[in-house]
Amino acid sequence: MRRAATLTTTLAALLLTTGVLAGCADSTAPEAAPPWPTPAPTPLQEYPPELPEWAQGHQVWLIYPDGFECGGTEGCPNDYRALIGEPGPVLPDGVEYYDPAKHDCVVVAPLGVDCFG
Repeated sequence: MRRAATLTTTLAALLLTTGVLAGCADSTAPEAAPPWPTPAPTPLQEYPPELPEWAQGHQVWLIYPDGFECGGTEGCPNDYRALIGEPGPVLPDGVEYYDPAKHDCVVVAPLGVDCFG
């Protein structure tokens, strides 16, 4: 009888171990692809090919570098990003990237530059 109890205990332990190992194998198996379709790629952002009507006829619109600051309290003049939005790969007529040699103290008073001295 003692031998039967030991055999039963051993078989029970073996079955339990086999079940645990089978569960681990299932949980580490790679998951199949989801049954639903993947979303379509988002369309490319469209940029305006020209300035809005209200912005046409003004001085040149400038695209300032990130972190650029102008002196005074009114911010940087003709700031394309602030008033119109992000520029596209092709700039509309009347829009330029900020160039200190061309724009400082003519169109822009950068913070820390004395344009009136």
